[in-house]
Amino acid sequence: MTLQPTAMPNFSPRSACPVCEGQDIVRIYTARYDEDPVRALVQSNFGRQGVIDWSLLAGVPFEVDKCRTCDLLFQVQTPNEAMLEIIYTKMISPEFLDEYERGLLTLGEFHRIAGEFTVLFEMIGKHPADITMLDFGVGQGRWARVARAMGATVYVTEIGEDKKRLARTLGLEVIEDDDVDAMTFDLVHTEQVLEHLVHPGRDFARLARAVAPGGLFKAAIPYRGKLEQLLTAKGLPTEAMFASGGAKAIPGETEAFASIQPLEHLNAFSEATIDWLAANNGLTKVSEVRRRSISVETGGPRALARGAMKVGVELVKAALKPKIGYYVLRRS
Repeated sequence: MTLQPTAMPNFSPRSACPVCEGQDIVRIYTARYDEDPVRALVQSNFGRQGVIDWSLLAGVPFEVDKCRTCDLLFQVQTPNEAMLEIIYTKMISPEFLDEYERGLLTLGEFHRIAGEFTVLFEMIGKHPADITMLDFGVGQGRWARVARAMGATVYVTEIGEDKKRLARTLGLEVIEDDDVDAMTFDLVHTEQVLEHLVHPGRDFARLARAVAPGGLFKAAIPYRGKLEQLLTAKGLPTEAMFASGGAKAIPGETEAFASIQPLEHLNAFSEATIDWLAANNGLTKVSEVRRRSISVETGGPRALARGAMKVGVELVKAALKPKIGYYVLRRS
């Protein structure tokens, strides 16, 4: 079924599936940005991060469609370039983002990221100094700086000159988006990126082609869970996942709702969607579990006990919640 979306100022409608370009689409949710629950949800998410100009959202429909071919859920109305600039510089202020990211530059976070890269580098089977990695959408460089510290050569893409300048100061190789089409990498790394893309199918295909033979494509995305059933039965919540108290207000459901966060998370992928993308781009899924190598202190019994506790926590996570929107794909 082909749905004809309404053209709106500051937005560009998607009339076909942005992953498979299919036309077998059904609408599962519709509301308005300037009315609750969408207005309250947007306020709870962006109100603490920057400034919201509600005149830009007046009368804009918030619509979620489902593709029956590849199982993608997607927002129909996508911000155009001018609106994206407003979202990521005004509604999410650079000062807020800098403070947030700086708060995550902890030893615990370093160990967590380094432990994950240890597993990925071992899967690639090369000395870290021989590994080339693309961090697509590097952001503030939290992941890329760790990979570089471990010895990999790290290329990065990003929009915005401020983030590019930061990446250069960290010793990262900044390339333009078009450069990706002429390069290959041992690891193509996307951490919470694919859900933001206006053209996820096109960009996924480009990134898949950039994976060297035997290389890996990591895709970490918000876990969709039972989003379709929740939207149909309950509609959107009025509080965002990371707002104060949001995670406690609707336990077990916040992560699913966050996968289709208005204005930001334009695409909500299921396992079936990732399977479709992998099969149509020459990749094989090799893992759906975020595994890490755990560092253990050896300074005494207490330190060893803390290390054992870390191992136990990771084992429990893998056992109780093995699928979290994390996929490692390999180019044969």
